[in-house]
Amino acid sequence: MRLRYFLPACCLLAWTPLHAGDDPYLQQLLNQARTESVADERAWQNLLHYTDHRWLPRRQSNTRDPRFFLHEDGWRHPELELRATLTAFFQPEDDVADDPDAQHPQCAFPARFHWLKQRLDIDHGRLPAPPCERYQEWYQAIDPGVITLIFADSHMNNPASMFGHTLLRVDPETQREGSRLLSYVINHAAATTETSGMVFAVRGLTGGYPGMFSIMPYYEKVNEYSHLENRDLWEYELGLDQQEVDQMMRHIWELRGVAFPYYFLYQNCSFRLLHLLEVARPSLALTDRFSWWATPTDTMRVALEPDAMLSDIVYRPASRTLLEHRLLLLTEEERAEVLRLAQGGDLDTGPDLQPERLRLVLESAHDLQHYRLEAGDSDQRERLRELLIARSRLGPSEEREPPAMPETRPDQGHGTHRAGIGGSRRGDTNGLALHWRPAYHDLLDPPAGYREWAHISFLDTRLRYDLEKDRLELERLRLVDIESMAPRNAFFRSWSWHIGTGLEQRLRPQEGYALMAGVDGGGGGSWTLDREDRWLAYAGLQAGAWYSARLRDNVRAGAGPRLELLRTGERWRARARAEALAYTDHDPAWRLTLEQDVSLGRHLGLRLGAAREADFDQHFNRVDLTLHWYMNP
Repeated sequence: MRLRYFLPACCLLAWTPLHAGDDPYLQQLLNQARTESVADERAWQNLLHYTDHRWLPRRQSNTRDPRFFLHEDGWRHPELELRATLTAFFQPEDDVADDPDAQHPQCAFPARFHWLKQRLDIDHGRLPAPPCERYQEWYQAIDPGVITLIFADSHMNNPASMFGHTLLRVDPETQREGSRLLSYVINHAAATTETSGMVFAVRGLTGGYPGMFSIMPYYEKVNEYSHLENRDLWEYELGLDQQEVDQMMRHIWELRGVAFPYYFLYQNCSFRLLHLLEVARPSLALTDRFSWWATPTDTMRVALEPDAMLSDIVYRPASRTLLEHRLLLLTEEERAEVLRLAQGGDLDTGPDLQPERLRLVLESAHDLQHYRLEAGDSDQRERLRELLIARSRLGPSEEREPPAMPETRPDQGHGTHRAGIGGSRRGDTNGLALHWRPAYHDLLDPPAGYREWAHISFLDTRLRYDLEKDRLELERLRLVDIESMAPRNAFFRSWSWHIGTGLEQRLRPQEGYALMAGVDGGGGGSWTLDREDRWLAYAGLQAGAWYSARLRDNVRAGAGPRLELLRTGERWRARARAEALAYTDHDPAWRLTLEQDVSLGRHLGLRLGAAREADFDQHFNRVDLTLHWYMNP
């Protein structure tokens, strides 16, 4: 919302002593609010977006945007903001009548006005009654009746969406399922035109962008997520009643154009949406569950926890999911024909197929070509047109069953916080280890509810107590680890990649280990080895650079091949890796690793790892056994 939508605070303060200060009814309301400590109530502070301060025993607003406050200290003094707000509501209509861009404070802050009117039992007839035409037109155009929480699956190639994304859809009460795309969605995102993923990630982690609320048609987000980024959508209809929906929409009007700090891991899209639910239903205390990080998966689970909050669920598969489902309906001969047609084969030749099977082949070839076009792998737009014309000549096809909803929803997967305790043997020494990872999921965690073959880990920490040396040491602090093992086949030509950075104990020139800081990454190809897609093979190249005062030149860099074999499943998962690196300062190093994880229940897992490595003319063996448990906020 631009500044012109609000009465400037300086004008309000200049007007107050002459008009509102002399109104005895206003003084009565101000005294009542002070006596009953209304400013200390959670519902009022929700409207100001107050949360607990991280370091000090106090609460303050998440935003300091002056457009959102009627008192200059309203962001840290809810009492002052309440008094300024009540005073502003008594402003005569004539004071804004001459400015077509200005709004009466009752119109600019309808959620505050509605709540205070009920809380203080305000006699509306003793206040000005501005028509608030702009707000009414906006509200009627949206026609809110039902709120649905939308979760978009993770998008591995976009740092802003690696954890997924949440938004709220606003449906009219009479909306039909077939017209949901015409509804509006409430979105919160960083306001930036940055195109560099690395720059966005760094600035997003450090609060370098403002976050803004916006409202847009749902079909725009469906096109972006389902078609352009191939992310499945989950729609969770919420059990908010009409009064709660109306209060949320009043508050959305107040937030137009207001800037909030945006942090990739904490005060992000999903965290801000929790504030809207708290405004709608003040008895909720959802944001109190988060102090340092808030992933969309976690906030979605917290939002759905209250009794009767979840009313209905709809699964909306992405374009690639639909295409993969359609290809499964084809025979080997028909899939070969799809590839031939998508690659420009003659439309008048090919196997003799029944009309219904030919329809399915042509539709699949068209969708595959369109997928490749969106992914930037092809620019044969003319071929798309030819396939569409050929398909249209065959008339309508029979209605087909859509892909089944996955057995485990994203809100039903394992907790994103993981802690662990275990023992280890490194060389000739034994030790005890403590693990902690605040977010999010690795390839040996239970896969249900998470993106397949994707690994996203932040602040993965391991402390080891050496029993022989009687010493506690930091063994690993990986700031970030990301892996995307996207399988390749004749239809989908995705590349796999990985990147990570942090601290870890590594072999040094002198005997033993030293803590080093570094970054590593690489890429290659992955292929599934069985029809159930449980086994995956990877081959690629990797490179890394490490720093330590224990190294001969302080820094070493290397590159080399990496081979992996992975197995996924609900109960048992395994990973074998062979890697070698040719370094600038020494002979090549190599490492063999084998890990496996067994689920002991929904919240427990037992992981066994063994490794043998060689570097600096040393050979070391290592064995680790760790009991993990998974937690939600």
